[in-house]
Amino acid sequence: MSGSSYAYASGRISGLEGALLTERIWNQLITAEDRDELLRILGDSWYGNLLQSQDNLEDALKMAVYTAEEELVELSNDKRFTEGILLRRDVRNARYLWKNLAFGGDGDVEIEPDGLVSVQDLKRAWSDGNIVDVLPLSFQNSLEEIQGLHSPTASKLDAVLDRLAAKVESENIGKLAEPVGSLPAVKIELRNFLTAARCRSEEMTPTAVEEILLHGGYHSPLDISDAVRVNKLSILLGEKPGFEQVASALEKGLESGSFLLYQKESDKMIMDILERASGNMFSPGPLAAYILRRELEASHLKMIAAGKAAGIDSRRLSARVPRG
Repeated sequence: MSGSSYAYASGRISGLEGALLTERIWNQLITAEDRDELLRILGDSWYGNLLQSQDNLEDALKMAVYTAEEELVELSNDKRFTEGILLRRDVRNARYLWKNLAFGGDGDVEIEPDGLVSVQDLKRAWSDGNIVDVLPLSFQNSLEEIQGLHSPTASKLDAVLDRLAAKVESENIGKLAEPVGSLPAVKIELRNFLTAARCRSEEMTPTAVEEILLHGGYHSPLDISDAVRVNKLSILLGEKPGFEQVASALEKGLESGSFLLYQKESDKMIMDILERASGNMFSPGPLAAYILRRELEASHLKMIAAGKAAGIDSRRLSARVPRG
């Protein structure tokens, strides 16, 4: 895809970004009295039509991400970029289906439209070895690993599928130009240190910690587990340029036992990368940044909605969600 084509697509994306929620709306959502008021506020935003056409907020948020993906597929002539976006949808569908089937279900679950892989193939591959071969190799390996589990639990299944999701992102978005190309490694790094910190608080052994960490970050699982062993987790993270702020938040979390600030600072770091990526009009950066912004927006809306339903006050929500 040429620079001029990206400039055209980026111009279209600038218009779509206008539908992202403003700081004023985020403030209203966080301070909303309850979930019903939150839905009323969203009803007056870009999400209004989706809320009317879907059964609930969760479905509306899924549709928001799907709509963004379809817009980017239409705008992009870059095959690698398009395939990367669609494969991420296939990972989500594999998660819905294979977790259900692993627990004895019949695969009758809500799924998203096909990406590059047919939903029917994902479902049939569970019991038909001939169909397995049509799946991408990374999906084949993950399915084999899941079916090889002796006593599958939700956490074990999620661990396998998390590795699949990280691999797909690294092999696609990770090959795009900076800064958006750094996102997979940044996300894996932030996630691994949070996982290790929580495991340390639960007094898990370093070996057990290493086994559940993802590959593809700036530090290897072995590096991180060694830092757990010598109690230097936040120091190791802070040695990576650009991670000083989250490292400080991690240290505070290790001291207090609450990692809300770390999660908030992690999201802020990702949002800053997306802001920078959206500025390069002659690259796929704005396209990738838009879909990832929409996903992060949906994630934060889920957090706030869940918090309102649970009666969590606005102050605590503000301590976790980097909005408003």
